[in-house]
Amino acid sequence: MSSRLREAWTTIIRAEDYEAHMAAVGQAQANARLVVEYLAAQPPGAGASLLFPGAGTGQMFDFVSPEILLPYQTTFADINAAYLRCLDERFREIEGLCYSTVVDDVEKTSLIPGFHTVLAVLLLEHVEWRKAVSTIGGLAGAGAFVIIQENPATLTTAITPSGEIPGTMKIFTEVHPTLIPRSELIVEFGRQSFALKYSAEKTVADGKKMLALGFARIS
Repeated sequence: MSSRLREAWTTIIRAEDYEAHMAAVGQAQANARLVVEYLAAQPPGAGASLLFPGAGTGQMFDFVSPEILLPYQTTFADINAAYLRCLDERFREIEGLCYSTVVDDVEKTSLIPGFHTVLAVLLLEHVEWRKAVSTIGGLAGAGAFVIIQENPATLTTAITPSGEIPGTMKIFTEVHPTLIPRSELIVEFGRQSFALKYSAEKTVADGKKMLALGFARIS
């Protein structure tokens, strides 16, 4: 993660501005459905431990019930403690949900390996993605699921929003997340002994695609 991107995500971008943007362009809604569909198609066993690195505010769970996580033990990690407090507000009154939050940096994690599945949603574009893939590979015992963004050929930057950019999200007129070619991502997960087993996509504003890729550890 560049120092400027790190500053953006830790001290500049307000949760309400990020959520307004993601909902306006349809990405939060699309990502929520992609996560639900993956867990239905490739369900971990009951009681399995899940990790969401770069979990942010948990906005996707405004569009799908957090009760999809009831069978699991879920950890939400993010570099921004304020975002995790927003997530906790969303979840704390859901009876029977077993979850925890932790401040953690996916590029130099302090988490202990042993999660069944790691799910990273639009995280890789904002960090040094190969370091993040290495972290995911080290933490995940069985599966890894990522959502990345693919743009049409006419759009070259990750954030090219339709309409007005909300408040502190204007920082992305100065700093730019990096789009990741799916072919390179698949190769990198292969280096971590993971093979592609699942893919799905949804089109959102500006002709962008949210691309979901599910990987399984090669035994």
